[in-house]
Amino acid sequence: MIKNAFLSLKKNIGKTILLFVIIVVITNLVIAGLSIQSATQKSMDQIRSSLGNDVTLSVDFKNMMKNREPGEAVSNETSLTTTMADSLKNLKYVENYNYQISTSADSDSISAVETESDNSNNQQDTKKPNDQPEQASNQGDFTISANTTMEYLDSFTNSNYSLTDGRLLTSDDANTNNCVIETNLASDNDLSVGDTFTITTTVNDETIIQELTIVGIYEIQSTNEIGGAHFNNPVNTIYTDLSVGQTLTGSSENITSAIYYLDDPENAEAFVELAKKKSDIDFDTFSLDANDRLYQQNASSLESMQSFAKMFVWIVVIAGSAILCLILALTIRNRYYEIGVLLSLGQSKVKIIAQQLIEIGLIAVIAFVISLGTGQLTSHYMGNMLESSSSSNVMQMDQKGDQSNDNQQKNNTQTKENFLGNMMEGPSNQELDVSITGENVIQLAGVTSAICIVSIAVPAAYVLRLTPRQILSRKEG
Repeated sequence: MIKNAFLSLKKNIGKTILLFVIIVVITNLVIAGLSIQSATQKSMDQIRSSLGNDVTLSVDFKNMMKNREPGEAVSNETSLTTTMADSLKNLKYVENYNYQISTSADSDSISAVETESDNSNNQQDTKKPNDQPEQASNQGDFTISANTTMEYLDSFTNSNYSLTDGRLLTSDDANTNNCVIETNLASDNDLSVGDTFTITTTVNDETIIQELTIVGIYEIQSTNEIGGAHFNNPVNTIYTDLSVGQTLTGSSENITSAIYYLDDPENAEAFVELAKKKSDIDFDTFSLDANDRLYQQNASSLESMQSFAKMFVWIVVIAGSAILCLILALTIRNRYYEIGVLLSLGQSKVKIIAQQLIEIGLIAVIAFVISLGTGQLTSHYMGNMLESSSSSNVMQMDQKGDQSNDNQQKNNTQTKENFLGNMMEGPSNQELDVSITGENVIQLAGVTSAICIVSIAVPAAYVLRLTPRQILSRKEG
């Protein structure tokens, strides 16, 4: 059979070349679709992982505003408590947690680092990082960021801030007056690790004085927040234990937010659903934010790309099979006499079909090997084309968003500005990695084999259902 297959391919060289070209095109398109599918999934996983595995529980002011009656004042008594936060810390998926209090204070013993906008009395607010929530309107010179631990704060884990001396605060610093300050603040006030200073604030008309001991000094490596009033300048942020924040706010129970660090970023949605089911927290007043806005924004375009690639593969497989079936059907018609003679001589129908499979299989193997090289180029071309289309759509959305932002800025909607700032802080969507993987090769082999079998079986089944006499009588047709 193999010898006959080689002889047949050599005899019908025109048909062989035509089949080879068609199968090369089909395999190239299939491998491109498969590689784009796997690349988009990989990109979604990378984006989700890069955004972190944290979920934040805080007061949902936006929802409170939406649910209030027209003219109704928004209650300023709504506060997140440690009791509420504790109800979630032991749930499934949670590996660690951090409670935060963000407030402000003044000091008679140290001076805040000034900026040019301070001297010009520019009090415009700027965006806060994720580990420094928004504060009240009456601000002191220093931002106080009180935490259960500093181990997982975004600014430090993403290397925007780096420790230059001493250490960061951990859960072992609970109920201590230890603190971590920025290197410029330390330099301006001639402070070093081990030194102490005091901060002051007023709660219910009572002045509170808190002494702090420096255990660490950090340096800001990258930020877009410098400017504005003292408290908006990140170099004037002082990190303390949660107990210090409770003292300065006059409440041993209230906190600003609770951040839960999950075992896997993929479990964020499952954790949110579980929290709503297991806790008594009013989620009309409080929200669990999975910090996945950027992921959802990018995932939408990536999922569309993935769906297109999947549909594209199916179209190529179906169309390719149909074309090959048609060509082989025409070819078999020209081989009626050969098939009829073989059947008359006692050759089994199975062997005849097997020879047909060997012939197209030999062509397919060569086309398959070649497509592993040329398919990479096709994948890159299609990936770039899809990315360009996706980028154009995103740019159009951004332009519409910019126009909307201009109108919002006129109305001084700081919440919107902070939201957009957080979006800009997220990692950018990198170029699709459309390199061919081992899984793609296996999938391509399976698809190619299926196409070859279908394209032979359909026309062969039509011809071989006839008797040798009927086949020979149709030779002239």
